[in-house]
Amino acid sequence: MDELIPVCGYIRVSTHMQEELSPDAQLRLLKEYAANNNMIISRIYQDLGLSGTKAEKRPGFQEMIADCRSKEHPYSAILVWKFSRFARNQEESIVYKSLLKKENVDVVSISEPLPDGFIGSLVERIFEWMDEYYSIRLSGEVRRGMMQKAIQGGYQGRMPLGYTKKHSETPVINQKEAMIVRRVFHDYIKNNGNPSDIAITLNREGIRGKQGAIFDAKKINYMITNPFYIGKVRWNYWNRSTKRFNAGDDVIVADGKHEPIISMEIWNQAQAIYYKNKEKFKLRGRRRGTAGMKHWLSGTMRCGRCGGPMTYGVNTNSKTPLPFFQCSRRSKGRCDTSSYISEKNAVASVTAALKEILGSDHIKYKKSPIEPQDSEALELLRSEIGKISMQEKRIKEAYINGIDTIDEYSENKKMLSKKREYLEEKLLRESAADIPEAKDYENTIRQSIENLLNMIESDSDNYQEISTALLEHVSRIEYLKTENHMKIFLY
Repeated sequence: MDELIPVCGYIRVSTHMQEELSPDAQLRLLKEYAANNNMIISRIYQDLGLSGTKAEKRPGFQEMIADCRSKEHPYSAILVWKFSRFARNQEESIVYKSLLKKENVDVVSISEPLPDGFIGSLVERIFEWMDEYYSIRLSGEVRRGMMQKAIQGGYQGRMPLGYTKKHSETPVINQKEAMIVRRVFHDYIKNNGNPSDIAITLNREGIRGKQGAIFDAKKINYMITNPFYIGKVRWNYWNRSTKRFNAGDDVIVADGKHEPIISMEIWNQAQAIYYKNKEKFKLRGRRRGTAGMKHWLSGTMRCGRCGGPMTYGVNTNSKTPLPFFQCSRRSKGRCDTSSYISEKNAVASVTAALKEILGSDHIKYKKSPIEPQDSEALELLRSEIGKISMQEKRIKEAYINGIDTIDEYSENKKMLSKKREYLEEKLLRESAADIPEAKDYENTIRQSIENLLNMIESDSDNYQEISTALLEHVSRIEYLKTENHMKIFLY
């Protein structure tokens, strides 16, 4: 009896749209071929739902090639339903087949038999060329179809935050998510951009995006520049090959069939701020929010001489590292006065100035008018507070059922309590701000400053929390070196 030839099988199915055999059907045919040709299939490698144009993106294929080239040399051949399953790129097909040939491993198409000799090699190259031509033609047809759909206002892709869509239906607004979208645009305009701080605030309040995703500056900027929110569709915006954004005529923007969430007035305001900041960043570098700050005074403290930002740094020349602040314009020759101050003295001066404000009979401040969309922000805050009760119930059940220890339960309970306190305090402040002539607003400022001082004294390393609390009422802090004086400006 002849010895069985050890082989492996490779199955690939790219998409359900192409006319391909199913994985089960390919497997059945491979087994039949092996049985009729004195072969035994030791293993089946698969790549399901993947294109054959790039081998590097097929993990099953790469594992198979590595095994064939290993010292064990476990296979004499690779069986495929068609050569197109092995590769649709002729150059890659030739390269990998050459590598396998050196290991005495053949690639056999069970449905495309080849004659022996030179003619067989020629026919194989013709098959490879036809497979690549088919792939290119199919890609072009798909692209033209997608382009035409985009021109007609059809959306292709995942629904952005604020919308839901059933198959083949027009996207509809998800009202709860739409509140988040409106708030992002509102805060972006109100704070003159600064996507980092918007993301931090949303994450801290427990607000999440699609599938529970957290926010970051990149996602905020994407939302701000996504015309889907004004009723338009955008196609071919991102080039996966170059990993860059397309521009000009390569990008199609057309009127969509869905209802907009953002008005043109709000959209135009947001775009003006975005592109103004973008041009500014090209010259000055990327703007950083409080998440990227190394100290809670970063971004708030200014030089009293020139108005430039005070940069935080650490002097490592001495045996003991000494943190400090210095006017950023000083090193660039744009400020003629050194505003150097140690971090310790800066904190002491700021806390002293805050206590001086509390001790004054009257606090001078400028109260910004409330925006119409703040009502939706309040509703969103109430919604997040409501979720905390459910979370508290869940952690209690986890403790009762023995999933969490008493220490874990206490820690989770403390965290939720702190989160509830933060949200309720913010809701109270926002609600109070809704009354333009509120007589107790000065008391609210005093209470906020007291809370801020407590945070500085009890948890001075919690930079993000302290910075957020500071910015609730403090627009900037000016340090004048010559007078050793801190001046605090309230909104």
